[in-house]
Amino acid sequence: MPRETQKQSLFMVENYPAWFGADTFLLCGSAVHWIVISLMAYELSGSVTMAGWFFTLRGIMSVITQVVGGTFVDRHDHRTLLLVQSGVCGLLWAAMGVLYATGNLTFMRFMVLCLGSSAVFGLLDGTSNAALITVVGPERYAQAESLNQGRDAAVRMAGSPLGATLYGLWNAAPFFASALCDAAAFVCSFFLHLPERPETKETKAGVGSFLHDLVEGWQWVFASRTIVSAVAIMGLFEFGAFAMRQAVNLQLVSTGTDALLISLVNVVSGVATLLGSVVSSRLCDRIPAGRGIIAILAFMAVGYVPLVISDQYGFVIANAILTSLPIPLFGALVNGFVFSKTPVERQGRTRAAVMTTIMLFGSASGAVAGELLPRISFRGFVIAMLALVAVSVVLAAINPRIRTIPASPHWAEVEL
Repeated sequence: MPRETQKQSLFMVENYPAWFGADTFLLCGSAVHWIVISLMAYELSGSVTMAGWFFTLRGIMSVITQVVGGTFVDRHDHRTLLLVQSGVCGLLWAAMGVLYATGNLTFMRFMVLCLGSSAVFGLLDGTSNAALITVVGPERYAQAESLNQGRDAAVRMAGSPLGATLYGLWNAAPFFASALCDAAAFVCSFFLHLPERPETKETKAGVGSFLHDLVEGWQWVFASRTIVSAVAIMGLFEFGAFAMRQAVNLQLVSTGTDALLISLVNVVSGVATLLGSVVSSRLCDRIPAGRGIIAILAFMAVGYVPLVISDQYGFVIANAILTSLPIPLFGALVNGFVFSKTPVERQGRTRAAVMTTIMLFGSASGAVAGELLPRISFRGFVIAMLALVAVSVVLAAINPRIRTIPASPHWAEVEL
């Protein structure tokens, strides 16, 4: 690609503004109600245990739908799927707002609507990423991804305090705000014009071919010992880490911490992630990926130690900073290696298989947190989960397929 084209702003690329608007508004809709979901689950159920099981059910729903999501996205028109995703989710959040405003939102109705949203996102979550490479082309995909990382951190930083503020003004307001964001995403998707995808034999063949593609994609993923090793290690780490994050939220909610203060934890995490992305851009091509992954896992494990010392707000903030700083570099090393070596025609299914399996580990963590927190105390729970995280670090360190992954300039020389 000519150098002057590479320097051209992405917003001058045809269809990119519409794609960016759709993707950003979808993210905004999720960010506004993310922290509110925790508060509402506890408010409607009145139980830490029920709130924990609620998060587990949402995770299970996402896992179930994501199993087929990658194949589904690969076989259908991306613009149509973006319209469906934004339209259906907008209606669900609007319905939740109306039910709460009229005094008819029970915990069961709240759970059903949230599970519906999780199902839609699980099924269609890969649509936006799949559409992006069509819009900008492979030559500028990395540039677009870099922009997305900064955008994502900024939206999450602003979204959580905004959601908490709206929740404080009127509990139904965040849900109506999410519905408006999804409506804006629908409009942007409407103006997104992607090249027509030629019908393939598999697309015409129907359910049988769909199942064949689904199975073939998963078989390819789990035939790779490196991917299997990475997924197992990351799954164990994610279980412990996500359980501790859920425990922090439940602990803060149950002790009456102000919603705005809870949301500020996400702001701090976002700032740390932005700083980490600056470091990542300078290191990701220079350090051996395998050793970098192990070092980052160890650093993040140490980042949970403040929670062992105390559940006070200052220690929660320290934990948020330490565990968020290395996230961009970790993503660049792990995702960069796996997906740079995955054939284009298997990208969707590989992403679905990897993410679904990792989510399967993490989906039970909410229930575990809800069940164990009242029994073994916050500190006891953190110590137990930190032990699991430490095990995952050791497994990564002794696994030669992880430990020997070279720096990115040499990725072409090794097998996946």
